[in-house]
Amino acid sequence: MMVVSSILLSRNGCYVDEDGNLPPRPSFDKAFLAALVRGQHISDSAYLMLPSSMRDTTFSATNAGVEPEIGITIPEIAGLTDLLIVVRNSQNLSSGKKFRLDAFDLIVSFEHIEIYRRKQ
Repeated sequence: MMVVSSILLSRNGCYVDEDGNLPPRPSFDKAFLAALVRGQHISDSAYLMLPSSMRDTTFSATNAGVEPEIGITIPEIAGLTDLLIVVRNSQNLSSGKKFRLDAFDLIVSFEHIEIYRRKQ
């Protein structure tokens, strides 16, 4: 099974700023994430992170006795993901936590979307 994940990053690679806030989302990002998680099994910790409208469309991987099909939390994205979709905000954050892409190879890049595959 291939685990697909998505992460929102600032132009300079931060997933949260110094106060723990996400970078501003491009206009399409919430709908994109909702479509990505719909019908998927996710971890309990990921479930708690999602807005309630998205929780109603997902399933608990724990209750089903299966592995998560999509990574939502940073540890899941870093450790479980085979195919990573990065949504880029066009702004840099002056400081914050950066997501390292060392374990991934860039496949394609568009204006606000990058697709990576885990290195073999």
